[in-house]
Amino acid sequence: MIWVGIGIVALLAVLAVWLACPRPVGYHRLPMILAFMPVLAAGGLYIWLGTPHLPASPYVEREEERNLAVASATDGTTIDTNSQTDLQIRRLLSQIVLTLEVNPRNLQGWIVLARGSLRLGDIDRAMAAYGRAYELSGHNPSLAIEYADTRITAADGKIDAASRDLVLHALGQMPNHYLSRYYYGMMLEQQGDSAIALRVWQDLLRDIPANDPLGAATEAQITALQARMGADE
Repeated sequence: MIWVGIGIVALLAVLAVWLACPRPVGYHRLPMILAFMPVLAAGGLYIWLGTPHLPASPYVEREEERNLAVASATDGTTIDTNSQTDLQIRRLLSQIVLTLEVNPRNLQGWIVLARGSLRLGDIDRAMAAYGRAYELSGHNPSLAIEYADTRITAADGKIDAASRDLVLHALGQMPNHYLSRYYYGMMLEQQGDSAIALRVWQDLLRDIPANDPLGAATEAQITALQARMGADE
């Protein structure tokens, strides 16, 4: 808007100087004045209407769009859905869905959609979004275990072939990743390799920090497995 105003002021100044200059006898100023009129009218109309293609409120006041801009960034920036209310997340995800319809290859958008949907308990949408993100990422191991975690949760703890491949891929790329090791033990236990699963979980329990919630889950798995193994003897 500033440059438009400056341009109009400059045109008015030129017009004023031109009108003040003497002209030969018989020279008519009306044609030149009429030539300037469309430019001046357009400038005035622009000032009056503003920029109708832009939102009415300033960017800093549009929280949802600012969140969406962050979510759509491609530099790895993510949104911490834990710091947002469910209502805020629902609004954000609605915007994300619209963005993904325009740009379905927006990796960060799919990740935010997956994590936000999981936070809201929409497991089916979370799985679909994780699947899309995982493919777009080139099979990122961190996304592999998040995707596997969601699939296993949806299957009530059962690890199918697809989830097994995700766990093994994540574990191969991140051998010390706690959640990958946890699900690896679960996969072994479900395959009937109880003794190996027990060792995997026991090693994991020694490595997990004391305040990590996964420690309690691992300890519970160890206790239950030992009870089952003792009952089978």
